[in-house]
Amino acid sequence: MDDAVLVSKTATIARAVRRAREEYEKDPTTFVGDITRQDAATLNVVRAWEAAVEMGDYVIGACALGTPADERAVFTLLHEAGWIDAGLAEELKRTGEFCRAEWDYQAAPLPALVTIIKRGLDELQTFANTLVARNAASGAPVP
Repeated sequence: MDDAVLVSKTATIARAVRRAREEYEKDPTTFVGDITRQDAATLNVVRAWEAAVEMGDYVIGACALGTPADERAVFTLLHEAGWIDAGLAEELKRTGEFCRAEWDYQAAPLPALVTIIKRGLDELQTFANTLVARNAASGAPVP
């Protein structure tokens, strides 16, 4: 499959992860009271997660791995096909729960955002890097 698509999405994830962390790390003690920084961080977490879902959809389609029913199923299908491990799939699904709350205009808890920034963003980068490496190692021709 076309490595350029995966590399491009990986760059999108890296940028969004960096921006989310920058907003939090400016001053973690004032993050709780700064809605503008919270919004910027949230937007970038959602942007990174959406890029990960798009990467997964691309791999699933290119490799004919099935049809995911929703975003969570993208990570399940990739795990079942051996592209990612079970732990990573579950972490990505948890990040997705936060993003889904944002899409539905629900009040996503601030502690969840902080936890994702501190820990969950690493999984998004791991996911992207894993898909790029796995694709490169497969040597499969572009469909």
